[in-house]
Amino acid sequence: MVSVQCLADMDAGAGYLPEFGLSLFVEADGNRILFDTGAGPALHPNASHAGLDFGSLTDLVLSHGHYDHTGGLAGFRVPPQVPVRTGKHIAAPCWSLHDDGSKHRIAMPQASQVVLAKCDVREIDSFQEIRRGIFLTGPIPRESGEDCGGRFFSDEACATPNPVPEEIALLLRSGVLITGCCHAGIVNTAEFCRKACPGVRIHTILGGLHLKHADAARLGRTADYLNSLGLKRLVPMHCTGADAVRFLRERLTCEVAMLPVGRKMRLD
Repeated sequence: MVSVQCLADMDAGAGYLPEFGLSLFVEADGNRILFDTGAGPALHPNASHAGLDFGSLTDLVLSHGHYDHTGGLAGFRVPPQVPVRTGKHIAAPCWSLHDDGSKHRIAMPQASQVVLAKCDVREIDSFQEIRRGIFLTGPIPRESGEDCGGRFFSDEACATPNPVPEEIALLLRSGVLITGCCHAGIVNTAEFCRKACPGVRIHTILGGLHLKHADAARLGRTADYLNSLGLKRLVPMHCTGADAVRFLRERLTCEVAMLPVGRKMRLD
């Protein structure tokens, strides 16, 4: 049995706190995985409202270092037996440059770095099975030429591009692919998983797709690719963007479902 419950995102059910961030509680074959921790304030109140106890976690996975996925780590008492699985250099500096010229630090908050330094950190540098039937991608090759939006840099002067190389995604042998922001692009991410684990047929993609600023041409290519996979469902979240969700609803042949904070979805 596989289920995913949303603990942080902008769309929140009654009694739950919304925020610009992503956190998912994944249950698969007896494993209990926290995938990302959101931006910070919402994670623990939402988990408490959902009746979740993080003391039973088997793994904590951080998809990449941006604050909206790692902020909830601050003040988190990660059980000592729980490995924290990340890409390499997840705490590296990162700034975003906006069209109006403004710059924003979007790297892992310092308070989260303090917690991470005390954890059993397992860096994922290649596609690997972390539990039976549960895989993490490691670095995702950028081969499709997708424009994933957002201008990210490793320095405050915004002179050195940062392509978010530490990003990883989660693949379940049952056919579920879970993404954080998909900075590598969903075509690259899914193709890498298919090549690395050809015995797995991906039937569900769930998470952020970073399509908020995608133009019509890119949305069309993305929809065509997703249709070619023969998906059962797509669950777009977080940074996907409302316009992109509407476009995909019109173009995809599979179900396009939503997963607000608090709701649990079975993915059999």
